[in-house]
Amino acid sequence: MSVLEKFGVEIFTQHNIFERIATDKPFRPDNPAFIFIKTGSIRLRQHFRDLELSANMFMVTDPQTVYEMISVSEDFQSRMVSYKRDFISTLSLKFNRLITYRYFRQQMNIGVPFQADEMEVVWKSVNFLKYILDSETEMTYKKEIVEHLFSVFCYQMAGIISKEDSSAMNQMSRQEEIVFIFLNDLALHHQKERSVEFYAERQFVTTRHLSAVVKEVTGKSAGQVIALIVMNEAKVLLNSSSKPVSEISSMLGFSDLYSFSHFFKKHSGESPSQYRNQFES
Repeated sequence: MSVLEKFGVEIFTQHNIFERIATDKPFRPDNPAFIFIKTGSIRLRQHFRDLELSANMFMVTDPQTVYEMISVSEDFQSRMVSYKRDFISTLSLKFNRLITYRYFRQQMNIGVPFQADEMEVVWKSVNFLKYILDSETEMTYKKEIVEHLFSVFCYQMAGIISKEDSSAMNQMSRQEEIVFIFLNDLALHHQKERSVEFYAERQFVTTRHLSAVVKEVTGKSAGQVIALIVMNEAKVLLNSSSKPVSEISSMLGFSDLYSFSHFFKKHSGESPSQYRNQFES
């Protein structure tokens, strides 16, 4: 049983992260996580733009999003706090609302900065939690200790996020709200629905209005964002599983293999099989 399965939370260093994530290979995390950058920098691609993270920054990742590591500096030092959703569900709604809001704002921004002293405090909390998790010493109440230490970490983050977003909290514009709902709907339904009409109808807006708003906020039309999300999903399935291309085609809601291959080649310039071959040893 893994640490994550046993305790509901696990801490990874930059070394663990690179063992799991390869450059230029799209991936989807298994669980939500906080990623903190102490030194150096990393550039990730998520959704429709690149996200640059440098020293004293953090980001929130989610299993609904596909990411791709573009580059990383040699002096990169990081911690990733990965956790099970049900482990955090007992925390206050205020905290979860803050994280949801920050996750959306992150889509539109370059990164989330920390004050250096704030990063130092959080870094020490995360390292101590990792020390307890990794310890082989018998602890009668180890699970309870982990739960309390993780709660301390969460409240630290809630306080920092709340302060940073105090002027913007609950002031999401109508356009941002439309894009936020669109991205969430897309994460849930992209394997079966690829039409702009479907997502527009869910918000009772016209396809023209949805596309215009998405274009203004993200720089891409609704149709382009849908195609990008489907392509990212296809790439993850092709490079991380041995499922036949025909099965992946069916999983993504395509009527047949030809339609999927045509779609994939149109948006990538190569066939699904050609893309998969580059990851085979």
